[in-house]
Formats: sequence, C-alpha cells, structure tokens
Amino acid sequence: MHVPADLRLGAAQGDVLDVTVMRIIEGDSNAARQGKTRSLLTKFFTCAHETGALPLIPTRAATYFRFMCWLSANGIDSGWVGALKYVTAVVHLNRSLGFEDFRKHPATLFYWERFRRNFKQMVQSAHKAMKWPIRPGHLEAMALSTDLSIADNLAAICSYFLLFFCGCRIGHVAQSGTATDALRWEDIHFEPSLMEPTTVYVCFRSTKTRPRAADSPFWTAIGRQRQLPFCPVDLLSRHMRTAYRGRPGDFVFSGATGAALSRATFTANLRRRLAVAAPMLPAPVDLRRFSGVSFRKGCLSTLGALGLPSHRLADHADHSSVESSRIYTLDTLADRAANSTMIASQFLSSSSSSSY
Repeated sequence: MHVPADLRLGAAQGDVLDVTVMRIIEGDSNAARQGKTRSLLTKFFTCAHETGALPLIPTRAATYFRFMCWLSANGIDSGWVGALKYVTAVVHLNRSLGFEDFRKHPATLFYWERFRRNFKQMVQSAHKAMKWPIRPGHLEAMALSTDLSIADNLAAICSYFLLFFCGCRIGHVAQSGTATDALRWEDIHFEPSLMEPTTVYVCFRSTKTRPRAADSPFWTAIGRQRQLPFCPVDLLSRHMRTAYRGRPGDFVFSGATGAALSRATFTANLRRRLAVAAPMLPAPVDLRRFSGVSFRKGCLSTLGALGLPSHRLADHADHSSVESSRIYTLDTLADRAANSTMIASQFLSSSSSSSY
C-alpha cells in the first residue's frame, strides 16, 4: 500500500501521532488492534490522504461527514450500517488519544442526527442476505443432541446459552482478529458460590461501543432458571469446574492451544451442531443463514416480542442509543398479517350498519 511521503517523514522525525498512524497502517500489533479494526482505520487514512483531510487527529466533524460519503463511493455499499462501522473505529481512535466523540458534542449533535436520517434515505445500499436469529428451540435441540460429559461439547453449548441470555456480541466468545474482547475467567463471578449459584455476573471489559482505553466496562447478569432442562447459570458453573486451570487470565472459551476461538471455527462448529440437531426441529434449517450474530439477534428479538420496552432492551444490549433497539420491538410479519383481522372487522361493522 502507498503511504504518503509526508506521513513517512513525520514518523521518521519522531512525530508521535504519525508514528501511531504508520504502525496502524503497517500492522504493528503493539500500536492497534489487528484484523477488522485495522482495516477500518486504514480506509480512513486512505480517504484522508486522497481528500487532504487535516488534521487527522483530532478528527474534525466535517471530516467524518465527508468520510461517510467517500465510503459510499469507494466500495462500501452496505449503507448506513456499513459506513457507521468505519466512523465508529475513527471515533474510538480519537477517544483513545483523549478526544471526545464528536457525535455527542452539543455543537454537532443536531447535524449528526439530521445527516444520519437523510443518509439512510438518499444513499442506496446493496441488499445482503441477513443472518437468521437463533431461537430457544435451536438451543435445546443442539443441547439434547450432544454428550455434555465431553468437555468440548459442554463448552460449546455453554457458550451458546451465554450468548443468547446475555445478548452479547460474538466477539466476546470468538474473535476474527486479536482477542482483546474475549471473556476471561476473571470476568465471571458466581453468587453466592460456584457450586450453588443463583446468579452469574459477567463483565465485558471492552465492547463494540466501549473501547478498552475508555475503561468503561459493561456488566450484565444471568439468573438461575431451575425450571429449564438446560440452565445457563448451571452450564457455566459446570464448564468452569471442568475447564478452569487456576489462571484467571485464561479465556473462558478457547481452542486446544489455549488461544481464543476463531470466528471461522465457531461458525463451522455451530453449523455442524445445527445440522445434527435438524431432525429435532419443526422446520428445515438453512445452515448458511446462521452465524455468531444469530445469538444476539435471537435474544433481542425474543425480548422485543415479549414487549420489553426499547430503553430496557437498549440497556440489556448495551446499545449506544434506544434507536438501535427499536428494530427488535417492531411488529413481525406475522403480527402485521394478524392486523388484517382488525382492519377487516371495520368492513364487517360497516356492512352490518349499512353506513357508507
């Protein structure tokens, strides 16, 4: 990749910010997270070089707006959701260096909200096949079709129930890049005890919306469900008693080498277990439509269907805004079809009264 000469010169002269930028571009693991985050930031630096956007840090509000439009013209065709990932990565970089999130600044908040609304209406996005949500029936079928006395099976089923009940992102169990977000044993606490837990508390040290440098961990909890054949608290307690080796910093879910699970391995194993459980399910399963995000979608859509208000759903999901949670509280297609009965009742009412 071509790196601007002035950026190389700044790094050579010892400019701290330019050194940081160069390390991110070139992949120094001590400077920034690898994998997805690095590629997101590289896109920003490319845009800044092509458009002459200075200063890079702190990034001006106008630069963010231009970056969003630049992305839509440079291969990011997933609309607002896709472009927002890139902007969020730049926001996190700014925050890690001590600068605030421009989206929350009083001087720019109004314009950001207006831009967001109009961007969704005016910038066309390519439709991609969405992943389906995991349902309770899928979880129970996979648990019933496996031998939980085998440690690997127990760990897998435990991770599925944890993801579903917490509604957390797959990055806390399996990573596509480095494992900075993956849960470790020190992040799990059983109350009142590991042997007889009634509640498990889970700490996410960093999340998609909470960069590790901000030091603002997100806590959630799962209550014991004695009425269920597979209680998530009991599964996690059993998994810890089986897998914990006295090292709090080890990953809760790991491969044979002790490293965090890769996203590819997690998805492949999930689809394999769904295939085995398929005969126990009432409907055919398209394995390609399920991945790690299916658990978060399943949890939040379940809570939304049960009538949990958007603000509580946002708290449970650690969404940055209630607006992000609204998609899980909207009517389903079945609900909308059922609305036809209410509409039809007015035709019947009008017909019986002959009032037109």
